[in-house]
Amino acid sequence: MPSDPQIDASGGDAGPLISVITVCRNASATLEACLDSVAQQSWPHIEHLIIDGASTDGTPDILERHRDRLARIVSEPDRGLYDAMNKGIALAQGEFIFFLNADDTFASRDSLRKAMREIARAPRADVYYGSLEVRTGSSKIIHVPAPPERATEEMVLGCLPHQATLARRSVFERTGPFDLRWRRHADYDWWLKVMADPALSMRRIDTVVGSFAMGGASSDLAKGQPEVFAIQNASSVYRSPEWDRKRIELFQKAWLSSRIEAAAWQESETRRQAEFEAARQAAIAKGEPAPTPPPAPRRREPRLGPKAWLINNLPGPLLRLAVRTKGALRRLSGGSRHPAP
Repeated sequence: MPSDPQIDASGGDAGPLISVITVCRNASATLEACLDSVAQQSWPHIEHLIIDGASTDGTPDILERHRDRLARIVSEPDRGLYDAMNKGIALAQGEFIFFLNADDTFASRDSLRKAMREIARAPRADVYYGSLEVRTGSSKIIHVPAPPERATEEMVLGCLPHQATLARRSVFERTGPFDLRWRRHADYDWWLKVMADPALSMRRIDTVVGSFAMGGASSDLAKGQPEVFAIQNASSVYRSPEWDRKRIELFQKAWLSSRIEAAAWQESETRRQAEFEAARQAAIAKGEPAPTPPPAPRRREPRLGPKAWLINNLPGPLLRLAVRTKGALRRLSGGSRHPAP
């Protein structure tokens, strides 16, 4: 689908323009770091578009201070995150589109230059995605997403990282804008549209592109995960008996992993309480002060790759439904170009 496979990765005059789109509302606490991260990129061909949802905090002042290095500022009420992202797509002039949330940054000042160098080596794809630095508190890990040949399975319990994705602007002409029916996970819906289109191709690159802060709207599982399942169940990507069975298997594995971890934690807690009670009884028998109860052990934090994180946090009722009811994920059978592995 790419019209011109020749990409100059040196950053010279021939390098393609990248439209970096940042949507925000009342983001004064994090926005400046985001803006600086874009301005400091060593790749010179960038237009930075800001779509602000009529902020009422210090966001307008920050944008005004940085106006000279921003290609466009739009500040007006919108219908949510994806409506704002659609406005950015409509205004973008670049060959590639990249979405950088207001509380995210690039992983390094050379992120885009390194990404474009890899794209230049394999210029025929339409959507490129790299690795993602995931931040939670003071901790950081690198999430390496599945390659394209395993992306369909990855999307059952996770998602490819839009915070590390460079998509050609022409891709959105085929998929259409983000579907505003989905308030929290329209990007997940977009990925499935890309995967379902035989004219579009994806490629994973080795660059760590974005740095993502956990805790955004899409990280709220209780509200967002049912939307993901609704999108998934409606997608032609999974509309086959083979994928019905495969998805049940994946949910079962997720449920078992969660149960094993919970049982191990409970066993550790029971042992801790028994040891403390024995120490307390011994102190009483000797006429000594009772010991102070030790703090309860914290449950092991799951690794924060989107798939592993999701597996460890899936709502119990949804898992039990998939495990107990063989027909829970059954759909009317139709043709699928994504055979279950």
